[in-house]
Amino acid sequence: MPLLIVNMPKLNIKTRILFFVVVFEVLAYASIVLFSNFYYRDALTEIKEQEIAKTFKTSVDTIDHTITLMEQSVFNLSQHGLSIYLQQTHCSLSKEALAIKFEQLLKRHFDFFTLALGGGVWFEPRKLLNDEQYFGPYVYREQSDLIFSWDLSKPSYDYHNQDWYVLGKKSASKGKLTEWTHPYIDEAGSHAPMMTVDAPIISEQGEFLGLATVDWSLSKLTEFLEEVKITDNSSPFLIHKASKTIISFPLNPNLAMKSIDNVDWARIADINSKASILQVERNIHLESEVHDMYFIETNSGFIFGSFSPHIDINKEIKEISAVTLVGGTVIGFTFIGLMILVMKYLFQPFDSVLDLIKGSIQHTTNDDIAVRSISYKEQNEFTPIIQELNLVYEQVNIHIDAVNKSNTALQKSRLEVQQLNTNLEEKVKIRTVELNLKTQEALNALANLKAVQKKLVEQEKHASLGRLVAGIAHEINTPVGVSITASSYIDSEINSLEQKFHACTLTKDELQKKIIDFKEGCFILKSNLQRTAELVASFKQVSVDQSSELMRKIELNSYLDDVIRTLQPRIKKTSHQVHFEQSEQSVETLCSPGAIAQVITNIVENALVHAFNKNESGEINIVLSDTKTEITILISDNGKGMTENVLDCIFDPFFTTNRENGGSGLGMHLVYNIVTQQLNGTINCSSIVNQGTQFIIKFPFVKSDR
Repeated sequence: MPLLIVNMPKLNIKTRILFFVVVFEVLAYASIVLFSNFYYRDALTEIKEQEIAKTFKTSVDTIDHTITLMEQSVFNLSQHGLSIYLQQTHCSLSKEALAIKFEQLLKRHFDFFTLALGGGVWFEPRKLLNDEQYFGPYVYREQSDLIFSWDLSKPSYDYHNQDWYVLGKKSASKGKLTEWTHPYIDEAGSHAPMMTVDAPIISEQGEFLGLATVDWSLSKLTEFLEEVKITDNSSPFLIHKASKTIISFPLNPNLAMKSIDNVDWARIADINSKASILQVERNIHLESEVHDMYFIETNSGFIFGSFSPHIDINKEIKEISAVTLVGGTVIGFTFIGLMILVMKYLFQPFDSVLDLIKGSIQHTTNDDIAVRSISYKEQNEFTPIIQELNLVYEQVNIHIDAVNKSNTALQKSRLEVQQLNTNLEEKVKIRTVELNLKTQEALNALANLKAVQKKLVEQEKHASLGRLVAGIAHEINTPVGVSITASSYIDSEINSLEQKFHACTLTKDELQKKIIDFKEGCFILKSNLQRTAELVASFKQVSVDQSSELMRKIELNSYLDDVIRTLQPRIKKTSHQVHFEQSEQSVETLCSPGAIAQVITNIVENALVHAFNKNESGEINIVLSDTKTEITILISDNGKGMTENVLDCIFDPFFTTNRENGGSGLGMHLVYNIVTQQLNGTINCSSIVNQGTQFIIKFPFVKSDR
């Protein structure tokens, strides 16, 4: 700075002003570049962390949802296996007939459930056929075909002593509905890494009959996860926490299906992982590069993570900094050029006046000084001085010339403004095109999200129908069993009566007693068969309605009775009660019965799961009423209620307070869509903590003349 002050007087006024402007601009630009560099680094890091968190949440939800579907699939398969077993005990089918039934069952089941690699139904020795030690039909996928096989039902494989069978049998003794094996290599078939989920087949008397299995190919899961990229050069990994096994690590494929004991980063992920919470370990060295490790534990027991090299983030920051530097440099040089032109323009009158003043004074050879009139036509700060020197006659000419010059300058300024406006319009058009492209991208993303949400809602509807089928099947078993017992007793007594009649040993008292026993047996047989018929009729109507959206005329009092009757198997498993108060008059309306059944089923199921604490007996009340134009269904419970935060989100998609137990968060969202779209009605929910919850459903009363 002292050197700058010493040298400053050597510069003229224009140069000093220009010098200070340039120095000020360089300092200001350097400050802006440094600030933007730090700001972009922090902002980019924060945005990247948010993108990574969303990516991980989506991937974890996909894994957990797939595992839930696997468990539902194997449970349904075990119930079908039990059904064939019960049919065999009553009808004694041949081995060929059983083989046909199981082949149809397995192909139909796995043709629908494409997520599975294969599966089968495996029975204990001599459970289905007295002379069969091994009875385990199995299907597996070969490219796009399903292959049915008995190859594993042989002594050479001895599936009863395989690890997966022993594990499933042990879990059945503990009352578990499903059990997952640890990851293993399929030595019997595909030789690929896989996991198997078992579901026991249990008789009504609690006897272990066998297992249903569904195989899950971990190669498909690995392929899906390898497509998940959190940065350009990121590398994912997958660990099975229970077995401490590395399932997949593309950066080093040799670690696949190896234990984590000798891998430092894998042990760190295992120790620090938390369910549904994204964790980060910084500065991990892999392949001579520094990485950040992101990982999260799924609800199903996997640790999914990804390594992101520091070079990816630094690359993006450098690109932004380069753009900022180039743009700022262009702007800076443009500004300096404009300043030179402006300085030249501003100091032009000053230079002209100095020249005129110097030229107006002449020195003669006699050292005399001669002064002549100055011809100065500009209008500026120097005009009064020139006017005093040139007297009054020059004032008019100078004024006219100044006005003409001012008009010329004004016209020039107008042209410059027009040129700036033209450039501004071009920039606005470019920005508008870019904004339209971004808007279209957002609309496409929204459309994809709605399609995925619609698919998940349809899956929730099918899952609800599956639970209804399982409950009704279990409920029908009891009256059918009683009817079989009663018919067997009557048959035995008739044979005894016939023998005594032919032997002439039948007395009147014995005949009267037999008649009383026959009446009692027939009464038991008739009442249980009637109960079975009612259940089947209710289930048939409600299940058909739930799978169809056709409009038809129904009487709501009797129809809601049928819906509640189909829910009885589910209600009986709890200590709660459901009361239905019918409308005083018959309510016949044209509507979609399946929509009403789906709404009632989902709300009652939701109350049974969420409304009451364990070991608590609650009540659920359903009240039907109508006016000439509107039908109202009120569903209330006296459970623990909801807080305002939960109540505000009750109809939001994917919102659930029971995700750790497999809740998808689509049940109430499905109810809202059905009421508002299919029934053209409204649904309102109110709740008070510790006092209960109430749903009010209203939809139009539609009369039909058909």
